[in-house]
Amino acid sequence: MKKKETRPKSPGRKQLQHQQFAAYSTSQAPVIVHLSNGARLQGLVLASDDYVVLLGRQPDDIRPTVVYKRAICLVTLANVQDAPVVAPDPGPGPDFLPLYIPRTRKRR
Repeated sequence: MKKKETRPKSPGRKQLQHQQFAAYSTSQAPVIVHLSNGARLQGLVLASDDYVVLLGRQPDDIRPTVVYKRAICLVTLANVQDAPVVAPDPGPGPDFLPLYIPRTRKRR
C-alpha cells in the first residue's frame, strides 16, 4: 500500500491577513487603507475579524469606521511615504541574441 504524502501546512491567506491586521492593531501605527473604488481612508486599526476592519482616528475612538475587507485593495503604513524611495541600480542590459525563425514548408 502506498503511503500518503504529507506536506507541512502553509499559512493560508486568511491567517496571513489576520496576523497582519493584528500587528497593525497592537502597534497602533497609522495606516492608509486603499479601497477598490479609489478612496483612501487613514486611521488606526482598532480591530478586525474575518469580514470587516474597524478603523478609528484615535485608539479610544467611540465612532470607528467599519470597512469591509472585500473593498480593501491595499493597506500601507501612513508614515512610510515620508521615507525616500531608493531605486535599484540598473545593471548592464542583456546582450541581444539573434531570433530563431523556423523555416516554413513550401506548399504544393
